[in-house]
Amino acid sequence: MTYNLRVAGGLTEPLELVAQNRYRVFLRWRGEIVAARTQAWRALVESGRVVEVGNG
Repeated sequence: MTYNLRVAGGLTEPLELVAQNRYRVFLRWRGEIVAARTQAWRALVESGRVVEVGNG
């Protein structure tokens, strides 16, 4: 799943959801795999800073 992260100044950064479990979400961002707490990821999505743009 591909997402856009909205950052300062109206710019966006692409994120790819690689894997997810009950405790962590693993994302590919700037070519690196990063982990985030599931609650933090959910808060970003609900705030509108992360927007789904496609599947693939």
